[in-house]
Amino acid sequence: MGGPELDEFEVKILALGGSGDMGQVAVKTMLKGLYVDQMIVADRDIDRANHFVESLNDERVSARYIDVQDAEALEDLMTEVDLVMNTVGPFYRFGEPIVQAAIKAGRSYVDINDDYGPTQQVLELDEEARKAEVTILIGMGASPGITNILARHAADQLDEVDYIQTAWGHAGGVLRPASTIVKKSKRIAAEHRVEAAYEHFLYCASFKAPVFRDGKFVDVVPLEEGEEVTFPNGKGFFRYFGHGEPVTLPRFINKGIRGACNLVGLTPEELEVTRELAAKIRANELTPTQAAATYAQEVYARKQQRQEVLDMGPRVGGLHASASGKKDGKKVRYGYGCLGEPPGGMAGVTSIPLAIGAQMLLEGEIDQPGVLAPEACIEPLPFFERYMTYWVNPPERVEDALYEVVEEL
Repeated sequence: MGGPELDEFEVKILALGGSGDMGQVAVKTMLKGLYVDQMIVADRDIDRANHFVESLNDERVSARYIDVQDAEALEDLMTEVDLVMNTVGPFYRFGEPIVQAAIKAGRSYVDINDDYGPTQQVLELDEEARKAEVTILIGMGASPGITNILARHAADQLDEVDYIQTAWGHAGGVLRPASTIVKKSKRIAAEHRVEAAYEHFLYCASFKAPVFRDGKFVDVVPLEEGEEVTFPNGKGFFRYFGHGEPVTLPRFINKGIRGACNLVGLTPEELEVTRELAAKIRANELTPTQAAATYAQEVYARKQQRQEVLDMGPRVGGLHASASGKKDGKKVRYGYGCLGEPPGGMAGVTSIPLAIGAQMLLEGEIDQPGVLAPEACIEPLPFFERYMTYWVNPPERVEDALYEVVEEL
């Protein structure tokens, strides 16, 4: 699948869920580029979509109602555009059906799918995507997304790859009763909102998740066990979590890989609340949607109940990946992470990679048909050279955008 001839044809993009927190950042990022002639912001909440479009004051952008569960209407809408950019979550509910619609419509597609279940399902659509000559780029967010590209960069340093870790979140640090989650939790409570990110998080925390061990997939209980992760300023204990990286990395990194896992770092209160709500979800006492409605407020309340300051050592974390294996006959591990990030918190680090992926598809830099993860089709350093331009105080050289940790094993 080649990209459209950008100088000859009008480029139209469909932003599914484009008026949500993640979608808005992706839309604004795309509109700053050179190649968007029309952008359709499609959402089931048409009032929110209209409000967002009006706020942009850009004649290229229009709002459209869509219920992504209406497969026929969704497919018809996709045929109007050149590329589909999807931020509709949670992906365990909507991931596979939307990809199926894109394939049937014959349109290439990029998303931020961060659920392992639909990642496995969508990978099974690879042959259909190839036959339709479309590119389906999944998991082009933060984790998965940036972590996959970091993992490929780490793997590229080795002659043989045995094991890959991807990690996100934080461990350690000085923990105080006051919490940075207060503003967001109060806003969500006031608006009676359920964020898809929390719903996804609690769903993934509730059910067994795959890790790749000794050349095969094994299911583990999320957050029960974990591994140490090495950062430039120390080590931290992170716990297994059900994201898509362990599903795609063994498929696309072909250097003898025998194991892969995804890990998360949580505060004590986040871990406690997540485990409690996950147990209720497994017992069918709550749905992930119901649990998500209380998550932020409950974490904040627990943090305020903390009676004393806890010093848990150096604060380590962020988006990180490492690969261990052999280089020049020696066992070694390479680890990488970003030394900066764009503004906007989770929305920035998730949606700007999505927009970069969309730009690469339009420009023909990604042109393989089929279902792909970021590590399958994106060269790490050229990606980070683009990504760092969105950071606050970006470095002048891409070599200064990443930290490197090298350990002899």
